Amino acid sequence: MGAMGLTGVVTSVTLQMLAIETSQMLVDTDRFGDLDSVMSAMSSGDDDYRYSVAWVDCMTRGAHMGRAILTRGNHASAADVKKAALSGPRKPRLTIPFQAPSGLLNRYSVRAFNELWFRTAPRHELDEAQSLSSFFYPLDGVAGWNLLYGKRGFVQYQFCVPDAMGDTVVDVIRRLSESRVASFLAVLKRFGPGNPSPLSFPLSGWTLALDLPVGADALPGVLDDLDEMVVAATGRVYFAKDARLQADQVRAMYPRLDEFRAVKSRVDPDDQLTSDLARRLDLVGK
Repeated sequence: MGAMGLTGVVTSVTLQMLAIETSQMLVDTDRFGDLDSVMSAMSSGDDDYRYSVAWVDCMTRGAHMGRAILTRGNHASAADVKKAALSGPRKPRLTIPFQAPSGLLNRYSVRAFNELWFRTAPRHELDEAQSLSSFFYPLDGVAGWNLLYGKRGFVQYQFCVPDAMGDTVVDVIRRLSESRVASFLAVLKRFGPGNPSPLSFPLSGWTLALDLPVGADALPGVLDDLDEMVVAATGRVYFAKDARLQADQVRAMYPRLDEFRAVKSRVDPDDQLTSDLARRLDLVGK
């Protein structure tokens, strides 16, 4: 596990589940006018919640750069809510009927959407009952949402940096806002420690996930700049979402790479298990 499918086929898995009484969450929502404010709130208050996530506006600049909507929640008990029964997810409320023209999601349309999304969010709301689907998977409320990106699609980019390097998150969002590269979805969270795997992605600190429409001329150069910022901050990029990282940056991001290569050599000496990702990033090192 945690080896990007390069050390074998998983034939059985044992999971420890979390017992819940209802299909509802009790959610607190707060709106912040800048990035520093939301990061401060997350650092000081996230331990009071099981789940915390912030939507960040990467298009605003100046004093309101990185304005955000922070939602944090805990599972509701049967005593907390009127609808105490457990139920499955509902069908999507909306459906995208066709693939949108490429370029529909550009800096102008994304800026307009971000303005609407930010203004309609409550400034401060406590203990709102939300379904599991609404809280964890809001995009699933729109079937075929990926069609909004058009035929060119989008690039996902996710990185994490240690707690002490939180300024890197600020620098990344500043780079995006100044470049005017549109990010339709930017999600900021805090991580706990990773697992013992040499290629474990999480580390205690910050993680930012971005969905970036393909098409902007500046996008490749901006992503290269973000890679350099992440390396300088002793952070790493998430392999499971990567499509363009350079091999010479992997060792700096994953300093235990040689440990992984030793395991790979032992369990698969003939290198029968491989992938485009492994070849591009030289994960095997043969």
